[in-house]
Amino acid sequence: MKNIIFTFLILTTNFSNAQPNSELTISFLLIYDNTPVSLNDTFYKTSKNDSLQIEAIKFFVSQVELLLEKESVFVEENSYHLIDAASESSLNFKIKIPDEISFSHLKFNIGIDSLTNVSGAFGGDLDPTNGMYWTWQSGYINFKLEGTAEICSSRKNFFQFHLGGYQAPFNTLQNVELEIIDQKNIIIEVAIDQLLGKIDLEETYQVMSPNQKAVELAGFLPSIFSISK
Repeated sequence: MKNIIFTFLILTTNFSNAQPNSELTISFLLIYDNTPVSLNDTFYKTSKNDSLQIEAIKFFVSQVELLLEKESVFVEENSYHLIDAASESSLNFKIKIPDEISFSHLKFNIGIDSLTNVSGAFGGDLDPTNGMYWTWQSGYINFKLEGTAEICSSRKNFFQFHLGGYQAPFNTLQNVELEIIDQKNIIIEVAIDQLLGKIDLEETYQVMSPNQKAVELAGFLPSIFSISK
């Protein structure tokens, strides 16, 4: 029996070695007005020349996929990554892809799909202790942005946008597809100023549950992601 197990292990090892893998690094650069975002200690100007500070940016990247033109050539398994501006190590991740693979586009979701939401809480980046989970009924927060702005009439001028929801009519999951320049190191810029530029902070400064406003704001998310040139 031991010899049979040993032979199986050799065959398994040889099979995996027959398909060598490369590493692809995907990094996220959070920017405001073309400069890297600094949390808490930097004042930024809005398009209306109002002052604001950013205190938190978190979002999920899931279902990472590589395309050659319109054809899928690779899909990452168990593809869930929490990007957190407060954690530098979370701003990039590596995926193993087959050697010599050719691709022209990167595709991913912003947020967590409905099946994962109803499957129960998980560990790792999906752990509820990361502050990106409401309840089993409301599910995961797909994108979180918090800060203060002098124009906000809320207590201490605080704004909170927790964009989530996986059930119709309030499904906020978004898809991004980007054309790739570098097939080894992909840097994706996330322009937070472009998102805040779509929001009248004097009128809208809090979204904290799945609703129509969350769907509206989530619809702006794909446009703030771009490949760094």
